[in-house]
Formats: sequence, C-alpha cells, structure tokens
Amino acid sequence: MCFTTVKPTLHSAKVRIRSYTVMSRNVSKGKCLHSDFSFLDSFAVSPHCRRVKEITLVLWKAPTASWLKVNMDGSVIGGYATCGGLFRDNLGTFRGAFCCNVGAQSVFYAEVIGIIIAIEFAARNGWRNIWLESDSSSALMIFSNSSLVPIMLHNRCHNARNLGIQVISSHIFREGNCCVEKLAALGHSTIGEIWLDTLLDEVKIDFFRDRCGLPNYRFP
Repeated sequence: MCFTTVKPTLHSAKVRIRSYTVMSRNVSKGKCLHSDFSFLDSFAVSPHCRRVKEITLVLWKAPTASWLKVNMDGSVIGGYATCGGLFRDNLGTFRGAFCCNVGAQSVFYAEVIGIIIAIEFAARNGWRNIWLESDSSSALMIFSNSSLVPIMLHNRCHNARNLGIQVISSHIFREGNCCVEKLAALGHSTIGEIWLDTLLDEVKIDFFRDRCGLPNYRFP
C-alpha cells in the first residue's frame, strides 16, 4: 500500500487498516484479556478469549475380584532415585507395600524398576493377577515396546515377565497416586528394597480417602 502511485486519503487509509486488521483476526491464534476488549471493539474485531479448562476429578478405583491393584511411583531428589508400590485388593484392603532406593538414576529408571519389583513381590506372595497402575505413561509403554526398558534392566525385566504373572496396566493422574508418592519419598531414607506388611502412618490419610472413594482434583 505504501508503494502504490496513488496517494491515499486519510479516510481510505483508515478503512484499509481496519479491514486488514479484521482479516488478520481470522488467522490469529493469540488470546486476549478483558482489558483488550475496548481496543478490539474500535477495530470491530471480535476477541479470542482464553478458555478456562475444566477441573478434572481424579478417583482411585478398586480392581475387580481376583485381581490386586498395585499403584507405583518414582522419585528423584538430588540425582538419587527411589520407587514405591502399594498393593490393594478389590475391597481396597491393604495387602502390602514396598519402597526401594535405586541410587543415582533417572526418574524413568525408577518407574520401570518399580514395575519390575512389583511383579517380583507379587510372585513371592503367590498373587497371579496384577493390575499395575502408574502416573508415568512413558514407563507403562514398556509393555508395548520392550526396547524402552533401560539396558541395565533388560535381564531382570525378562525374568519378571517369565514368572507366570498375568499383568494389565493403566495410567492415573498423580493427584490420584498420593499414597505411593509418599512411599517413594520414604525410599530416600532406606537402603535397597523394603517390604512393608503394615500400613505406614504417613500414608493412612490418603489410603482411607482412596478406600472411601473420596476424590482428588487435577487443576488446569
């Protein structure tokens, strides 16, 4: 427009600026605030407002009869990783738990070894139907793609899969995995693998919230 030979009038310049502004609105992906409304109105441009995402209700669900659900989580503090797991039956009854300090490793390594340890403990206790649940969707992908298993865990993972345990898996948001998050954190003060026959006081409040069906909330 600036390099055309026809000298535009002030009115035509305003009209063109307004029309091009309105046209650009259709391809814009920007979001505006309420304070921008009066400015946009002067250009006859309808605003793109930010959408408020819904708050997600997160519930721990008990497994079906004959299955045990084990929730797992990993934790890394100062470069040192731990994992934890909690076994519950179809009534939400506590059946055992574990935590493990795995040393200087990544959180993904901790999540994967937590899955392996859960299967190993299930085999020791004679539990044949295990429902693995984690807030790490990447760790759960080892069941569909074994190449994702860290190289140092290949043999142990292979042996765990040959223990005769029937396994299904599911993802849960971390807000519904509070019990195991605390178990994993406790692993930082332990050495090696620890099996727990009794429910720790630190976990009791979240445990009974889950068992009573009380929700947690995931905010956007």
